[in-house]
This record gives sequence, structure tokens and C-alpha cells, in this order.
Amino acid sequence: MSGKQVYDLNYKKVPKQARAKATVNAIIQASAQILVEEGYAGLTTNRVAERAGASIGSVYEYFPGKEAMVAAVATQLVEVMLAEMQSALLRAERLAFEPAMRHWIESLYKISCAQHQLLKVLLFQVPFVHQVPAVAGMRAELFRLALVGASKTREYHFIHLSRESLYLITSMTGAALLQLALMPPPGLDIDAIIDELTQKMIQWLYQARDGDKH
Repeated sequence: MSGKQVYDLNYKKVPKQARAKATVNAIIQASAQILVEEGYAGLTTNRVAERAGASIGSVYEYFPGKEAMVAAVATQLVEVMLAEMQSALLRAERLAFEPAMRHWIESLYKISCAQHQLLKVLLFQVPFVHQVPAVAGMRAELFRLALVGASKTREYHFIHLSRESLYLITSMTGAALLQLALMPPPGLDIDAIIDELTQKMIQWLYQARDGDKH
């Protein structure tokens, strides 16, 4: 019985000089563009080298194969999305509770929408995407951001949540918004869906607060 296929997802050599970093970044950007335009099956090291303006030797100097290039694309995407989520959380902290919740949920949706083409390819076509450490760790990072937000909620709004409740809220909200961004339901109003999700989350949080009083 065969086990899970093992992919080489690491850099062959980490770039250190500015020129080398620029070359690697060009390779990653070219890989992302080809993934969006032609999907995972259309990505080859030769196509990437041509699009990046690099020699095939330069590609193999830093990456053992296309899998490692895709892993670098996924890692960079996760880093960008998490940075944007952190910024959205900081902006939400300046608002009253209910507007803050609406802003946070809408921001998560817009962040997913902005990357929906690449996300679709990575999630639905790349067989090893969940083996990429950054992707595997993204849920934990989202939970960490939720803990930061929850600490502010406790401080300013006296709403206490168990880690279990917070995990459920984070997981369900994230999954719903990702689904909405990647496969928007025909005939339904997106703003109305976000409003409804916001109200459900607020109701859950208020119930948690009121339950804690008894």
C-alpha cells in the first residue's frame, strides 16, 4: 500500500544577493501568471523561464522543479493575504463593535475576491497545496488574528468567548467567505449575504456574552 506522495517543495538554493532575489521573484511572478492563465497543467519550467526572462539554468539553480515554484507562489500569496487581514483587523479596531464586525467580514471577502483566480487554481488543481507549510499554517494564523480581535472585544465590549467558540466562528466565517469569493451563488446579492453573515456572527457573540452573565 503506497503512502502519500512526497513532493520537493523547497528552494534548491535560497537567494541572498539583490540580483538573485529579483530573479527568483520574477520566476515566482511568472509562475503565478501562468497558473492563472493556463492552470497547473500548463505550467512548465520552460514556460516560466521564458515568461520571467530568465535562463532555464537560473530556474533550476533555485528550484528543483515546478512543484517548488508553485509552493513559492502559494507561500507568497498566503503572506500577502495575511498582511492584508492584519491591516483590516487594525482598521476594524477603530470602529464600534457592530460596524467593526461588518468591516472585518467584508474585508475578508474582498481579500479573497482579489486573489480568486489564483486561489481557485491552487485549491482545486494543485494536488499538494495543503502540504505547503504556509498553506497548512494559514488556519492557525487566522485563529491567532481572531484571538487578537477577541482580546480587543473583551476589553472594549465585555464579550468573552471560549477558544472553542472562537475556533468555530473563525472556521465557519472563513469557509463561507472563501466559498462566496470563489463560487458566488447566482441570483443572490453579495452585500445582503455579507450583511446576514455579519448579523449571525454578532448574534452569536452577544449570546456568548449574555450566557457568561448567568
